[in-house]
Amino acid sequence: MKKLRIQIMTAAALLVGLTSCEDWLDVSSTNELDRADLFQTENGYGEALTGVYAKMCDASLYGRELTFNALDIMGSCYTNFSVQMYNHSAWYYYGYGDPTNDYNYDYCMGYIEDVWTNIYTQIANLNSLLETIDGNQGVFSGDNYRIIKGEALGLRAFLHFELLRLFAPAYSIGANAEAIPYVTRLTHLVTPMSTQEEAIDLILTDLDSAKVLLANDPIRIGTSPDPCLASLPSGNYLSSDGIDSWYNRRFRFNYYAAVATMARVYLWKGDNANALTAAQEVIAAQESRFPWVDPDNLTYIGNTSSTSYRNQDRTFATEHIFALNVVNLEDLMDSYIYDGEIGMGNMNQNGLEISAAEWTDVYEGYTADYRYQKWYASYASNMGNDRLLAKFYQNDVTAEYFQERIPLIRLSEMYYIAAECSGSFDYLNEVRNHRGLTSYELSSSNDLEEEILKEYRKEFWGEGQLWYYYKRKSITTFSTNMTDVDLFTWPIPDTEISNAGRE
Repeated sequence: MKKLRIQIMTAAALLVGLTSCEDWLDVSSTNELDRADLFQTENGYGEALTGVYAKMCDASLYGRELTFNALDIMGSCYTNFSVQMYNHSAWYYYGYGDPTNDYNYDYCMGYIEDVWTNIYTQIANLNSLLETIDGNQGVFSGDNYRIIKGEALGLRAFLHFELLRLFAPAYSIGANAEAIPYVTRLTHLVTPMSTQEEAIDLILTDLDSAKVLLANDPIRIGTSPDPCLASLPSGNYLSSDGIDSWYNRRFRFNYYAAVATMARVYLWKGDNANALTAAQEVIAAQESRFPWVDPDNLTYIGNTSSTSYRNQDRTFATEHIFALNVVNLEDLMDSYIYDGEIGMGNMNQNGLEISAAEWTDVYEGYTADYRYQKWYASYASNMGNDRLLAKFYQNDVTAEYFQERIPLIRLSEMYYIAAECSGSFDYLNEVRNHRGLTSYELSSSNDLEEEILKEYRKEFWGEGQLWYYYKRKSITTFSTNMTDVDLFTWPIPDTEISNAGRE
């Protein structure tokens, strides 16, 4: 019997929600003693969750492939593949959709199998936690039992929905098609495949439960979280910076992450009324919980003692609803996107480049756009006007709460969902006004769907979300003879025969 491995981490090392120090504990569904050792305290439950987030930061998942690499390449975000990146063109042409091309198919499938296996492994870890938590309520203080259980249920739903968007057809063409297994137990038995409709029902059931359980989430009610729920801002978090004590709940699957994921799921299945309701609930909390990026935090100068030098908020961190703190982000960026002066001395032979024409086209010549100004950099003189994505680059003196952030759900997406579901330009203009485009208001003379697509292209470079939009809308970015199912649906790996990631 294959043993599942649950990653746990030492609480003392938790600075902003995650750490690179790792301990391991073997856990099997038949070994109750192992899990009893882990889940003796509420901090043990918190550490088990932290281990899941740490593995989500892996290069095979959100540390690279599901953000700025594979998914963005499929979204045609990069137009030039230099020498060392040449093989990545297999993603650009959706090589997994053509099994007659052995090289491209095998190249993509190696990555795809890692995604499938690693996400299901983390779902198994969550199920191990959920299997014990109801019987251990006595180890928790206050509302921590409900919050940790809600967080685990919500994250389980989030990860299943990620798998669904990758491995099932778009809902509009495959609602009743066999999709993915929805795994809710830690068992050696094979979980049967669910149809997409069945999987979505299970996802929404988990999210509904999570929302109820997370009602008193510190990020929602504005209280200081206990250590098992998130580390408190400390270290280089300066009191003068006004960082609230619940800030680090952004790096856990919190109440608003559950509601925002509901908005995504409802939109995916075409239930615009419920998608709008969920998006509007998050939007209602914008001012108090997710303030728009401060333009003063986008400008830095050479004086390292100045506040403006510290404040390089390239990812618009205050707008993150759910994010990962990726402690080795610079290493993961190395030779892919711009990571400053370290590790890219041979950039003329490396990297995922954005052509000058593509960059200009996406931003329509609006040089006032903060995203146009701050998210791209030219490394070498021989790049001409071509650019590398610099969205995630921060130097060592940048304020710590702006460093090493990869957003998985950001505020602007809720406004785009609300615009699509309500038919109102007001939501788009609200985002654009906080991107430096106050002089370029949209009106009914514009095509709303076209403008939403433009905003997805501007906003989500490096985050993987553009490709999901293309899939939902069946938008192809190049001429192909493949069907939408072949083009947009990742093949389930052969390892599913042995039910990878379960036991």
